[in-house]
Amino acid sequence: MATTDVLSANKALVQREMTEVWNEDKLDVLDELYAPDVKIGTQRMGDSTPLVTLDDIKAIHREWDEGFPDATVTVNELAAEGDVVFAWWTITGTHTGQFRGYEPTGNDIAVDGFSFWKIKDGRVVEMTDGASMTALLGQIGVQIPTS
Repeated sequence: MATTDVLSANKALVQREMTEVWNEDKLDVLDELYAPDVKIGTQRMGDSTPLVTLDDIKAIHREWDEGFPDATVTVNELAAEGDVVFAWWTITGTHTGQFRGYEPTGNDIAVDGFSFWKIKDGRVVEMTDGASMTALLGQIGVQIPTS
């Protein structure tokens, strides 16, 4: 069973990622937070190529930074138990750059997502997340088929 100190440290690590990486665009912080052999479970919308490495995660961040340069993440809920941290978050921003082939619309977005981290010895060893990409596409004006 994890101690309160470990749980607090794990939550602080995740909060640091949200603040420094997502909100301050400091991608190099990921090198400190993630183990070199981190297991990634995230997939890009519309792309079956698996994300495997820390460099893949940095590429995802760069895509979001390009499409939504003013994006910020707000952590709505953050929970930790054992070596796991789970967050429900909302990313907001303005679509002023190209994002995954979609030209800028100037539309504001607010998209919910969830993330899971497994932490060992103070570093992320496993991570997966997902965002409501259907909501995002609708907010930037992409017509989503209903059937």
